[in-house]
Amino acid sequence: MNRAFALLALLFLAACTTPIVQTDVTRFHTLEAGPGPRSFTILPENGQAGSLEFQRNAELVAAALQARGWRPLPASANADAVVTLGWGLGPAHTVTWQTPSSVWTGTGFGSRSSWYGGGIGFPLGDPFPYWETRSDTRHPKWLSVAILDGPAYRGGQRRVLFEGRAVTERGRQEIAPLMPYLVQGLFTGFPGGSGTTIRVDVPVTGTAP
Repeated sequence: MNRAFALLALLFLAACTTPIVQTDVTRFHTLEAGPGPRSFTILPENGQAGSLEFQRNAELVAAALQARGWRPLPASANADAVVTLGWGLGPAHTVTWQTPSSVWTGTGFGSRSSWYGGGIGFPLGDPFPYWETRSDTRHPKWLSVAILDGPAYRGGQRRVLFEGRAVTERGRQEIAPLMPYLVQGLFTGFPGGSGTTIRVDVPVTGTAP
């Protein structure tokens, strides 16, 4: 009976948990922690000029930098840094797992146990006596951001100060609903440790993507 109550408690807690978007964030940089305010401009890469999707994503990245003390400048200005970004979908893949079930589905490993004896004089059945096989197709979505030295960029050189990448597998094939969470995950603790990958859990706001 204690086992049954424990399983039911876990299910209840799972239902009450605030949904999150898990992002795996990798960053490399030569920036010092907590740098003073810098000016920046975001420029489109190949094929991004005139794209409304680029404009929206650039606004999200600009807002994240501004929240950390950076100052946006127009493309025509001599900003300290030039920011570029990219995004896309990775190849889909399927994951499978086993979960306790009260119904025999004809899959999995069959019965998990027989009867459990309680202290009340008669056996109690395990409410989840079987294993059920489940599967889900995951669609990785990624955002990459590079911060380049502005004077070097204008001189024809690409000197990278920061490059980061955030990946999430939440949701289906649409990346737009996940972009705010990718941006937030990438800039959490910015600039962060260089050469490390961390997992950032971003709470869902509004309707879950």
